[in-house]
Amino acid sequence: MTTADVGRENAPRGDRPLLSSNAPTMAPLASAGWLLRTASWVAVAAAMLGVIVAPGVRGNAGESVVVTTDWVSRTVGCFLMGALIALFLEATLELLRTHELPIAARVALIGGGGCVVVLSSSALGDRMPPPYAVLVAGTATIVALAGAYCGARAPHTRAIGGVLLAFAFAALARLAAWELATRAGETANIPLFSTSRGFATAGVLFEAAGQLLAVFWLSSRGRWSGQLGLTLALVAAYVLTWAVAQGMHSGASLWEAVAHSALADAAGMPPPFRFEPFATFLVAASLFLALVAAAQTREVGAVVAAMTLALVSRGAFDVPLRALCVVASAQWLALACVDGRSMWRTLLSERARKAADE
Repeated sequence: MTTADVGRENAPRGDRPLLSSNAPTMAPLASAGWLLRTASWVAVAAAMLGVIVAPGVRGNAGESVVVTTDWVSRTVGCFLMGALIALFLEATLELLRTHELPIAARVALIGGGGCVVVLSSSALGDRMPPPYAVLVAGTATIVALAGAYCGARAPHTRAIGGVLLAFAFAALARLAAWELATRAGETANIPLFSTSRGFATAGVLFEAAGQLLAVFWLSSRGRWSGQLGLTLALVAAYVLTWAVAQGMHSGASLWEAVAHSALADAAGMPPPFRFEPFATFLVAASLFLALVAAAQTREVGAVVAAMTLALVSRGAFDVPLRALCVVASAQWLALACVDGRSMWRTLLSERARKAADE
């Protein structure tokens, strides 16, 4: 009796199709493991440089520091884009060979991902012109929904699928908010602008739901690798949010002024109702939670990368690199979902962790 036969016999009824004798092996996930983990770390570094460091030093440091920081940020961004495109190409080849996923999901993952890659190839961290930004964000949302559907099909990827689903709804809400706010500005329609702020608030709440799922997932990774890192990440996010509020005062320290310059407008336009400080906290938390996720060395590389890249994207798909991150996250989550050995390795590792903690 083979491992696949044992998995098919003992698995729940809903998971049996994923463990058929035709299920892919760990070969594609293992061979891309180094690239997946490298992309995870580089994505976190690029996000911190592009969201906090580079915008924060402008106006608060000398010209040489600003120029150097911008150069480092763009260099890391270029490296990340190359890694994400390489992941997209390899994942596309594996998805074409895989027959365990529904064809509609594979079409969305491959076709939608290809559109995002083509449209994002000419930009890095900067936002694109409105028509292209809406197209990229909408297409990336479809890819995220397909990845969430695939992730829900296996127990070891369901939590990450839930994160992608929440971020996809956050992206949809933000798209609606931006479109309504633009229309309200053109027609001077105040009630319509209030409606757009309602959608912006919904986007913040959906993002919070996704990050909450990520918190639950990280807290189950172990006492030291998960819970301690999670606590430090949330404390760091709170301190950074506090510094943003303090940075607006005349007597603010340098690091508070840097934090304020970087994240004062993190809530975006239109602003949400009564949730602007919380939106700032979510931006900071997404970076630190992604850092903790990337540090999970005992997890399968595809699972770690899927969670890390999803947190870096945080449901703001109008930025090209974030759109590419969510494409890579969705594709590799789908591949991890149909990999039987990956599932058993994850489940046995979780059982060992629980036994060690007890």
